[in-house]
Amino acid sequence: MIPFGLMGFYAAYGAWVLGTFAFYLAVSWHREPPRSANFLILFAPATALAFEFGQTGFLTSALMVSGFRFVESRPALSGILFGLVSIKPQLGILLPIALISARLWRTLATAGVTVLVLVLASSAAFGWSIWPLWLSQLPAHADWAATTKPQYMPTIVANLTFLGVDLPVARVIQLAVAAAVAGIIWTCFRPGPTQMGISALLVGTFLATPYAFVYDMPMVTNAVLAVLRDRGQTNRALTIPELIVLALSLVLPVIMVLTWRPTMLRSIPLILLFGLIVWRHFGVSRRHTEIAG
Repeated sequence: MIPFGLMGFYAAYGAWVLGTFAFYLAVSWHREPPRSANFLILFAPATALAFEFGQTGFLTSALMVSGFRFVESRPALSGILFGLVSIKPQLGILLPIALISARLWRTLATAGVTVLVLVLASSAAFGWSIWPLWLSQLPAHADWAATTKPQYMPTIVANLTFLGVDLPVARVIQLAVAAAVAGIIWTCFRPGPTQMGISALLVGTFLATPYAFVYDMPMVTNAVLAVLRDRGQTNRALTIPELIVLALSLVLPVIMVLTWRPTMLRSIPLILLFGLIVWRHFGVSRRHTEIAG
């Protein structure tokens, strides 16, 4: 028989995973064509792995996606949702850049207040000493993650260390990539939040941050869905190479977890997907300018 305490743990775990998945599903489902693409939310490899690993993958993805869904209609709610992403601050690394670039001041201010409230609440519960301790442990924990479990991390630094690049060199390259991605996101959000700009941020997060895991990747599924919806709304047919990039991005979590040799190049699909989304973003912007002119 399963001990009562263990049964309680499994029940709580199941409730957590199902509850956060329901939140993720609700904010990811769209009525825009092609509606059949929504089923990728249910059957994407990233969804299956988030169920397997549990953790916070569904929750953080839902917070990011819903934050952008409300960013124009309900900016204060959007800011609260973005502020809650600070439970895993490395996944919100590009949010301030995007919000400042788009001049979404109310959302930015609300997000800041939400983060402050979370800091005060956690300090009241566990004491102020947790913050110096947390900061002091960050470098060591990042080193451990990048070198001990790189096959579970889709980040640039983890991929480079897996290939044998020295960690200090990998970090410099990671920093350069993060700066480039941040600059592109800034440019994408200058006209305001657009579907392709938001998708670029969701994918760019995994290129800019040095610390993320495979179970955080339901956000990438949303980015792929956005490309499919963009195709339906703009009547811009997807080419064979573009479809290959989308397919590789969807199956990347499985490639990372189940095999070793292909994971040596696991950053490539994310780089290609980011480039594809940015290309389509600027293509739409250019076409709108031509029509307006």
